Amino acid sequence: MNRARFLACLIFAMLLFIPAVIGQESGSAIEPQDSDMKNPDAHISFPPPVYVVRDSVDIRGTVTLPAMRNFFIEFRPLALDMGMSDDSEALSNQWFPATSPGFEPVVDDILGSWNTVTLRDGLYEIRLTIFTGGEMPEYQRVSPIRVENNPPAFVAEEQMMKIEVVVEPTVEPEPTATADPSPRVVAIVNSNVRAGDSTDYAVVGHLLVDQTARIRGISAFRSGWFYIEFANGRTGFIHPNIVQTQGDLSNLPRINPPPLPPTAIPVPTIPPAPQQQTGVNLRIASVVISPHPAKCGEAYRIDVTVQNNGTANWDGGAAIQVKDTHAATGNRVEETIIGIGQIAAGASKSFVGHITASTYYNELHNINLYLDVNNEVAETNEGDNQHATAPYILAKANCN
Repeated sequence: MNRARFLACLIFAMLLFIPAVIGQESGSAIEPQDSDMKNPDAHISFPPPVYVVRDSVDIRGTVTLPAMRNFFIEFRPLALDMGMSDDSEALSNQWFPATSPGFEPVVDDILGSWNTVTLRDGLYEIRLTIFTGGEMPEYQRVSPIRVENNPPAFVAEEQMMKIEVVVEPTVEPEPTATADPSPRVVAIVNSNVRAGDSTDYAVVGHLLVDQTARIRGISAFRSGWFYIEFANGRTGFIHPNIVQTQGDLSNLPRINPPPLPPTAIPVPTIPPAPQQQTGVNLRIASVVISPHPAKCGEAYRIDVTVQNNGTANWDGGAAIQVKDTHAATGNRVEETIIGIGQIAAGASKSFVGHITASTYYNELHNINLYLDVNNEVAETNEGDNQHATAPYILAKANCN
């Protein structure tokens, strides 16, 4: 009896002690982020937050907004390190297209397929973007999502141990000669294999005349470039005009090329101005594009609000470069320069420019702004001079 009473007291003490220990643990937890209230007419239902995906995953959901023009899925890395460099922070803030645009309503079905083969393993977030004709699109975000195409070795071993293989005696059929239906390419000239689907990407390998490689997919950006795999497992993209194809190409998965590396910003031909005194810090506070989305062959207006959050007045003379680029290839569509006038310390001022996009209609465009492209302002912070607006699909309008 005394022993039973002792055990009961011991268990009761442990129950009191455990919550206290848990409450003393330090550090912040990574919690699922789905900050937007779920709209029954516009939302992602799969994958949910805190989900592991690999290879190609179907994004499911519903898009039935009455004024919906088009929609697509975007993704970006989930930034957790507050001490990251300016380049890493800019990459983490940039959304990249994960699926091609859709134009028809969807009810609890597939919104598009996100191929993660070329992404690094890690945490990401995805976003449903819907254009309804208003100035701003509708968004619904799901975060975090973990991409894990290369699980640790011990996880793969544990999964293999769980597979029980039962070998039963069978009668081996007579071998018959059958054609290999797997898709592959044969080089007709000595060819470069690149990291993405254009010559702007770095060369990652070569395919010599008459050499073959397996086709793993085709570019999701409709460029026609094949995603191939060498015998040693290395992968890359190759142009369709320099190879012959074999096998069944009817069900090739769509592969998203990686983002293009940043390119040097050309220096605009504007009169240079002397650097100002230390204490000035200019940043782009807001950008309004109208109409948005733009129409092919028709100028759209760019209203940029610039803030001087430094301690010294800016006497004017710098410029903002605005670039409209084709999202699939990174090709520049059009650009303009907007001059910046005087801005007092702590004040904001708006400036206006115009751009006419006349190519790549019915396709996704990016608009990026670069403040102080000539480095004429001796700012206290040079890392906050870039700004990206929401991507848009250029309407065909009167373009052929």
